Amino acid sequence: MRSSATTAVTLALAALAPCLHGCGEIAGIEDREVIPLIVIAENQTQPHAIALDEEAVYWTNLGNDGTRGEHTGGSLRKQIKDEREIIDLLAPSGEAPYALALDATHIYWSLTDNDLPRGCADTNIERDKLRRLSKQEPFPATYAPSLWGGCGKAETIAVDATRVYGARPTADRVTWVPKEDEDSDGKGVSLETNGDPTGVATDGARVYWTDSALGRLAVTDPSEADPETITVHVEGAGAQPGLLVMDDVNLYWLTEDSVLRSPRSPSPATAEPVVLRGGLARPAGIAAHGEYLYVTDAEEGAVYQIHKDQRVPTRAIAEGQDGPTGIAADDTGVYWVNKSSGEVVRFFEG
Repeated sequence: MRSSATTAVTLALAALAPCLHGCGEIAGIEDREVIPLIVIAENQTQPHAIALDEEAVYWTNLGNDGTRGEHTGGSLRKQIKDEREIIDLLAPSGEAPYALALDATHIYWSLTDNDLPRGCADTNIERDKLRRLSKQEPFPATYAPSLWGGCGKAETIAVDATRVYGARPTADRVTWVPKEDEDSDGKGVSLETNGDPTGVATDGARVYWTDSALGRLAVTDPSEADPETITVHVEGAGAQPGLLVMDDVNLYWLTEDSVLRSPRSPSPATAEPVVLRGGLARPAGIAAHGEYLYVTDAEEGAVYQIHKDQRVPTRAIAEGQDGPTGIAADDTGVYWVNKSSGEVVRFFEG
């Protein structure tokens, strides 16, 4: 729980932080108003994925913004929610962090090593990896354990109590590995999907994923020796289901222009998914928190708040954004990255 002193710092930060394309309110510390929409980090190079814990905001940058010297990789960064300082979590290298996930004690991310040859002609080269880092490490860390290495980047990842899961569309696989690297052989378990697995989510007992090539939503039990794939739903031709999130009741996912909802089930669903929002230009990120979903539209430059049960009309909480992509939400606000303008943004209504 954040103290009243911490809340005061937050309000002071809101008063000093830059507005984004105009302010909905003018912050005043005396009357305890806050600016709903602020830029909390600027001058990032292709920020992509974002994640939250109670104290901090974490994100990945795909490119080098000049602070990393001549190194070819990107960066993994953190900002305490009530402060403006940006902390580099990794020493400069050729590795470009991509997808990102957290648990209570560790940070997990996928990456591509830009210093290694492109492609998979040499199967012994582990160009793509999945790494883990303790939140208590001295930063910037010069070493982070590799849980998995191979060819075919995990473009989305998810974690449960014991495993890390990655959807690897260029390898046609969903891969999972133990969180503890000493228990892993560096290869994990790979489920061949014969398609392009795109989004991944887990409830600890099952792993769900979307396949943009086959247009399906599928589920499997990762504890089985020979995991069976069950198709939960098949989209129409060209629907291309993508990023996926879940709560205790439902699955929610993006297609090329819509946001859909379907009941969680380990067996094929009998009802057609509900379209919660259609007509999007290029949905690029989705997050679930409380009664709402939050979705970025990279082409339209908008961020939407969508009620999970459609009891409240969808509204744009931000417009005029420059390439909004990754998004996350908790009780302190909705956070997203603007990939084109290199910004990390927070929306909070108080």
